[in-house]
Amino acid sequence: MVSFSQLRNLKPSEFDEAAEGWHRVGSAASEAKDRVEKEIVAKLQRDLKGAVCDAAVERLRRLSRNFHYIQVESGLIRTALNGLSSELCAAQRKLEDAVADAEAEKFTVKPDGSVHWVSQSELIPLNPEQSTTADGPRVVLKTDPQRVKAQGYADRIGAAITDANEADAHYSQTLDRLKANNNLNVTDSDWVDAQNDMSALRKFAGKYLQRNDIPKGKSPAENAKWWKGLSADERADYTALFPASIGALDGVPSDVRDEANRAVFTETRAAYQTRLDAMPPEPWPQWVSVGGPYASMVKSDEWMAWNNKYHAEEVRAALKGMDAIKNRLDSTAKDGLPETYLLGFSPEGTGRAIIANGNPDTANHTAVYVPGTTSNLSGIGGDIKRMTDLWKQSHALADGQEISTVTWLGYDAPQKLGRDSPQSHFADEGAPAFNSFIDGLKTSHEPGSDGHLTAIGHSYGTTLIGSAARQGDLHANDIVFAGSPGVQVGKATDLDVPQGHVWNEDADGDPVPEMGRWGHGGSQWKYKGGIGIIPSDDLFGANQMSTDTEGHSNYWTPESRSLKNQAAVVVGQYDKVVTDG
Repeated sequence: MVSFSQLRNLKPSEFDEAAEGWHRVGSAASEAKDRVEKEIVAKLQRDLKGAVCDAAVERLRRLSRNFHYIQVESGLIRTALNGLSSELCAAQRKLEDAVADAEAEKFTVKPDGSVHWVSQSELIPLNPEQSTTADGPRVVLKTDPQRVKAQGYADRIGAAITDANEADAHYSQTLDRLKANNNLNVTDSDWVDAQNDMSALRKFAGKYLQRNDIPKGKSPAENAKWWKGLSADERADYTALFPASIGALDGVPSDVRDEANRAVFTETRAAYQTRLDAMPPEPWPQWVSVGGPYASMVKSDEWMAWNNKYHAEEVRAALKGMDAIKNRLDSTAKDGLPETYLLGFSPEGTGRAIIANGNPDTANHTAVYVPGTTSNLSGIGGDIKRMTDLWKQSHALADGQEISTVTWLGYDAPQKLGRDSPQSHFADEGAPAFNSFIDGLKTSHEPGSDGHLTAIGHSYGTTLIGSAARQGDLHANDIVFAGSPGVQVGKATDLDVPQGHVWNEDADGDPVPEMGRWGHGGSQWKYKGGIGIIPSDDLFGANQMSTDTEGHSNYWTPESRSLKNQAAVVVGQYDKVVTDG
């Protein structure tokens, strides 16, 4: 229990010093993690191969995971101490104001917090010295107005002490949770526990930090202004306590978003793996034959009941995508790949994932790729590979300039061909988020380097890019379409980029452009114009790039002309683009 004297003599600087100490611990752990991953592991993966190297990397990764866990938990402890300090300081100010006001009216506040006065009432001449506390009697002599005032001051003092005790109880409970198992392995259960620690701390930190203070629905410029207006402690505490919200803020520096999203990703992956491990054995067989001589295979009732109860397919699909993301996060320096930045992540719905090869805030040339129909978290591995292949091809042309290629799965893509893909609402609903992301990259880009940006769409992803330009302002320098079913506008000059900077690829054997034109094609209402116009049409006005791949899904085949042409656009070397005709 916090007493009157303890609250009055409180030294907030002691809590601030403790929080700063944990900040140093977390910073040291973060620096150690980065050194292990970005220097030691990266060098091993760049220069060595074989079983011995793989074993060494795995042990170093275990060490890196330990440092990451220390960083996250230290951040929560620091935030808890800062929150406790903030609330105790508020209670102390409340107490000091009450005492000052009481003494200004000639009342005396005793060491136990009671308010004392000498009554001037004639009705109590034999005992003029009076005192009261916050829990003092409410039935008093009406002829003694001093008692009414004294009771008011006593109540204010009591309220301040109550606030202090509530803060002490809440944060003591939270800090007691922040304990780790005494071993060298950070397990999935440890990360689930860290996630629970974060949730528990949020319940009590509302007076110090509130989620509602984080911008929502604001422009990237407004987000950046809010972030820059915070103190270093506030930035660290918001990131520790609300990593998903900070990681989703367009306009905030990419390294900040990456740190926040990695915490979310690691905890979420551990939670999903724990759910999978806790499921009872899968019923067998999954498939059974029904229908007699014309039998067909269907999933058994037992398996369906098991899956409906435990959502096994959903969990496995999400983990498949998370494993692909982790594989890219762990591949820095392999085959010369740059660092990875996780700029967005959520397993909800069909999933969200934004993964950058290289830092877009410092890159001279950035490409942002939007995948199309059937894209989801489960299949993100293929989209990540497309952008790593584009990064390699672009890097080879860049003459030492920095390149960043980004996989942007920031929308609910159509999941069913035929049923979903002809619908425009997927593109229309996702387009504002794409515009915000592009604007965010422009906002967070460091000054002093060329920020050339290319938007790349595949299949239905091209429709989203077209919708982004139609609905708002798409602040890209170049646009590349591959296998486009139409982009909702009828001519290249409607796409916000400078004239001559819209590029299109339509490979032999790709049926999507012709199939999609009547659903997503644009129009030109002029002589020889019409409807259902797509980027593959000469009338549209795009630069038609030559392709040497076939079908709808091979535009990113390594060393192909299709990929090399995209890379030439990404680095702004337009003279190296091979066009048809």
